[in-house]
Amino acid sequence: MDKENFYKLLGNNLLLNDNTLPEIKQITELYPCFHTAWMLLLKNIQLTGDPDLGNWIKKTAIRIPDRKMLYNYLFADQNNETSAYYLESPEIMVTSFNEEGEEREGNQLIDKFLSGNARPVLSKKDSEIKADQDNEVISKSLAESDELITETLAGIYVAQKKYDKALDAFKKLSLKYPEKSVYFAARIEEIEKYLK
Repeated sequence: MDKENFYKLLGNNLLLNDNTLPEIKQITELYPCFHTAWMLLLKNIQLTGDPDLGNWIKKTAIRIPDRKMLYNYLFADQNNETSAYYLESPEIMVTSFNEEGEEREGNQLIDKFLSGNARPVLSKKDSEIKADQDNEVISKSLAESDELITETLAGIYVAQKKYDKALDAFKKLSLKYPEKSVYFAARIEEIEKYLK
């Protein structure tokens, strides 16, 4: 479907029928985030009298950013005349046609989208997202917080012969607990002997 036909269908609901339904479905399959096409699909389903309209509305409503606009588009025009309600929002202003079939307004965003230059939006795969999250968790776990340093942790560093970390831990504990600074100073001297 080319953009002119899409605009005509969008501006004049009388043109929607069983023949236009597969073309609009194809657009929504190619571009699942194109909410204007989803709204047009629902209107087409409504006008063709599909008994499954309720399920289609539930399925589509989550894709539409403004459900009030969707409701107005679907139900404001119950007598199937040329719609007086044109989809207008700050992001999208859809071309509408008067009764003679003359174009009233244009829209660069939809023109660009329908010109064929638009590509479907690709998102990160779940595995890439998981890898990013894992890397973030790893980097956070490697970073030591001064709040987590305890005398027990410093003792573990000594037992593991990680004297640099133990020395750093006891210095931080000495500053954190000045009342035990004599004890920590003795431990620091003991560890410095191992470092020589």
